[in-house]
Amino acid sequence: MIKPKRTHPLGLLLHIANSIKEYWFLFILVLTLYNQPLWFALSWAGIVLVIIIWPATRWATLSYRVTPTAVEVNSGVFVRHHEHIPYSRIQTVQRKQWFFLAPFKLEELYIETASHDDNKPEARLAAVPTTLADTIDGYRLGATAAATTDSTAVTATAETDPLPLPATTPVTAHYRINNRTLLKFAVTSTGFIPLLLILLAIYNKVPRSWTDSLIADATHLALVVLIGGAVAVVAIAWIGAFLWTYIRYFHFDVALQGDQLKTAKGLFQRNTITAPLKRIQAIRVKQNVFRQWLHIQTVQVLLASKAASKDDDDDLVILPAVPQSQLYDVAPPFVDWLPDHTPDLSDLNVADRRQWYLIRNALLIVIVPVALASFLLPHWMWAFALILVIAFFQGRFAAHQTGGGLITPRMLALQTGHMWTKETYYLPVDMIQSVRLNQSIWMKRTGLTHLIVNVRHGNKNQAIELRYLKSTQAQRVYDWYLQTV
Repeated sequence: MIKPKRTHPLGLLLHIANSIKEYWFLFILVLTLYNQPLWFALSWAGIVLVIIIWPATRWATLSYRVTPTAVEVNSGVFVRHHEHIPYSRIQTVQRKQWFFLAPFKLEELYIETASHDDNKPEARLAAVPTTLADTIDGYRLGATAAATTDSTAVTATAETDPLPLPATTPVTAHYRINNRTLLKFAVTSTGFIPLLLILLAIYNKVPRSWTDSLIADATHLALVVLIGGAVAVVAIAWIGAFLWTYIRYFHFDVALQGDQLKTAKGLFQRNTITAPLKRIQAIRVKQNVFRQWLHIQTVQVLLASKAASKDDDDDLVILPAVPQSQLYDVAPPFVDWLPDHTPDLSDLNVADRRQWYLIRNALLIVIVPVALASFLLPHWMWAFALILVIAFFQGRFAAHQTGGGLITPRMLALQTGHMWTKETYYLPVDMIQSVRLNQSIWMKRTGLTHLIVNVRHGNKNQAIELRYLKSTQAQRVYDWYLQTV
């Protein structure tokens, strides 16, 4: 019988790092209690417990076993859990290899099924041999020879680590990003916006005496300091977003192997995700306003799993940056039901006279907060007015990007403009969960309708909405869905 195995001792470091990530706020709590010796000591005792002792106990009580029929994981300290995961139930396998694990040929392994919790995979194995995932993939693909019926032979195999490796499945499509394209992708990242907000939040936490002293010392250069400081903050945020994107997608590689899509990326942590084609619910082609200028697009797949929950918009990126002119040459080999040319999306659109509705909605979202902020901070009214201008053009952008239509008898394409990003969805009819038409009493008078198409996204729903279409346009899509399904 195959004996259960424990993960490598380096896995303990990963468990500790994960605990620090979850309980980092305890260190802040300790700093606030330094003048109360008893609570200060108890707080440090709590930190040692949850950061070191508890992870060490969890690591020591976890074991796993890979058999020809299933993966078995035993875990739990006070309550023991025994997970039996048949290969037919595995949705995705994700591999993460930090740089310090590479010399030891170790990696983290995440196994996900349809029954797992929303916030975590079915099984997480820290610091296991890299050959383990290959063996599991081989069993999933049916490439490994059937286990021998001789019990002594099975025992002999179990005693010699590792398990027999699977036969190699041929790669039918492959793409690797080149450095020039990756640089374009990283330069045009919009990740600097949340980083900029974080920097501004940090500035607000700086002691008032420091900022007042700095302003007093530079009174004669107030305008120069203000402009220079703003430029410096934006530059820091942009450089941070650039480095973050470049490091995450370093040496991005995607391959189609059998019926499995495999992506790998990352400099300090090599993240590899294997997902079956049958789990793809839709294809999303994204292009933010900066990438429109450079004519590059990003291709993602919406999966019926959470394997890509930490990827861009929680969806698996299969082509981070493809020149717009080459998209329909590069993408179809990976997903054969994609069109081989740019489709006509003019059947569903927002006419010029209806664009005002989207502009109005964008303004309504910000007008109350802007009015309140302008009342409380009148000196910053010019900045708040700029927000209204941005909202106006965002509504106009959304109206111009709205489009869609039937590109084959069994496929619908929808295009939206959201947060300065154009998104085009390709939706096979078999993957559409439902189609809904919304029409208020005021819209009925003008003959307008909202079209909502629902597809599965992870363990949730993805609603794709085209607003203020002509009722006849939306009704055609609704009738097509009823007749086709």
